[in-house]
Amino acid sequence: MSALQAFLLFVGLPLLVYGVVALFVYAPSLSRGPKYRPGLSWWAEPVWISGGDSAAVASAEPIVEGGGCSARW
Repeated sequence: MSALQAFLLFVGLPLLVYGVVALFVYAPSLSRGPKYRPGLSWWAEPVWISGGDSAAVASAEPIVEGGGCSARW
């Protein structure tokens, strides 16, 4: 076995495996596109997810019964 073959076997092959694993790890996050970052303005259009009438939901009064994070029991 020559020195070049030994180098490719013991250095090149592990680097190739490392590169393929890194590609599989980072590819999904790269394909999703940009994300919201705190402190920056939001650039995407608003999306109504839960359905229903948005005007009725916007005018609804919140029900406050106490408890929760405010610790008002």
